Amino acid sequence: MSDAEEVKVSLKVMMNRQKSKVLFAESDSDFADIVLSFLTLPLGRIVKVLEKHYGDEAPTIGSLNNLYHTLANLDSSHFVTEGAKQTLLDSASSFEAEYRMLKVDISDSPPAEYFVCSNCSSKRFRCASIYYDSISCSNCKDRMSKVVDTSDAPSDGLFTKHTSSFIVSNDLHILPKETGFLTTVRILGITVRDMENAETIKVDFGFTEIMKLLKASLTSPTPLSDLILNKTTTAEMNNTPVYTPVVGSQRNQYTRYIGCFSLTLMVQKSTGKLLCAQTDENFVEFLFNLLSIPLGRVEHLLAGKNTCFKAINNLHRSTTDLIDDKHFKNANAKNWLRLPVLIHGSISTNLFILARPSAAEVPYRGSPYSSDKFPRGKGVYLEGSRSYIVKDDLSVEPYCFVTLLSSFRQRRIVMSDVEEVELEIGTDELLGILKASLTSTTVLSDALLTLTKQPKREEL
Repeated sequence: MSDAEEVKVSLKVMMNRQKSKVLFAESDSDFADIVLSFLTLPLGRIVKVLEKHYGDEAPTIGSLNNLYHTLANLDSSHFVTEGAKQTLLDSASSFEAEYRMLKVDISDSPPAEYFVCSNCSSKRFRCASIYYDSISCSNCKDRMSKVVDTSDAPSDGLFTKHTSSFIVSNDLHILPKETGFLTTVRILGITVRDMENAETIKVDFGFTEIMKLLKASLTSPTPLSDLILNKTTTAEMNNTPVYTPVVGSQRNQYTRYIGCFSLTLMVQKSTGKLLCAQTDENFVEFLFNLLSIPLGRVEHLLAGKNTCFKAINNLHRSTTDLIDDKHFKNANAKNWLRLPVLIHGSISTNLFILARPSAAEVPYRGSPYSSDKFPRGKGVYLEGSRSYIVKDDLSVEPYCFVTLLSSFRQRRIVMSDVEEVELEIGTDELLGILKASLTSTTVLSDALLTLTKQPKREEL
């Protein structure tokens, strides 16, 4: 599509006359749907589309880029099939078909795929599953053929009603225009003096601008100002450890406790610095599956533990506290944003630890069919049993004694200065790893070690 044909959405933006700060913007449902759709994008998809668009200038999102590149570079022999590896790299969303309803779509979604039975008339359904390559007709049992849908996208909106209008704050709070005056003033944080020195401009957002807004929403507390005024503001990151781990005994060993995964942390005794962790394929599969979690579900999982993405926090809060039900397209739309479901089959057995679905929650969308890509069934991506080294920035490599020994020698670390710390970590620690992965390049240290030395205690 040429620049002249590019679809754009327009905003009425209020800013101060010095053009140093955006006060707020007024938008229709088209822009609101586009920004709200950020919450449905899996973490891996976000890394992928930003790197595809920006290349070497793509933003670094904590350690997620390292994790994604590690996954891409890990030899296919470590996976049950090449298709299983590709599924992790592609980070499928439950909303692939729905993204086409957006006026500006940055999701890089493939065309919607359907399956038809040549023997049974009108037997057609859309696949919302990663398990789609061995589907058989439920009527005649013949294998169904895949068809790519090329029809035009529906004209209806995706999440909000077309009749709704919204006010968008500089830090991505979205609230209906009908919101009370004082509530709106409080959320926007504007004063009477701000309005006395304000002016209104019209701003058009196309693909490039929306991509910049996605980038700014992950790197800045004021993404509208950064985009419209071409500024660069960096959010302050809080890398305080998420929890305090158990501490060592007088025999200089850490207390073990019951958890989900076993890790052996290698720590430099003289500095207390984490060197790396040794673990098995189960923990590594958990790490890779973090890339499949939609941004809105991350917000849900870390409720009360701030993700450090201020604008995304505000966006998620808008869906739960600020936008009334009457402004959503239907009863499901609000829940789709509040807690985006995973695509069927992308829930690894290990990732399900974080899913923790209630009886009322369906954690995935789609049909439970088998797949040639996953011969061992749902949630098994990596071949076992193997040992891996995980570095602090979530880089992963197969365990090799010679390589590890050479690494310590190059860093001039003597073996007498290395301590092994054995941990069995549970859900709280895994949530800590998820949180730290968003903003930090010392994930394991932030999630599993204290910054200060604590008094030792006897083993329990």
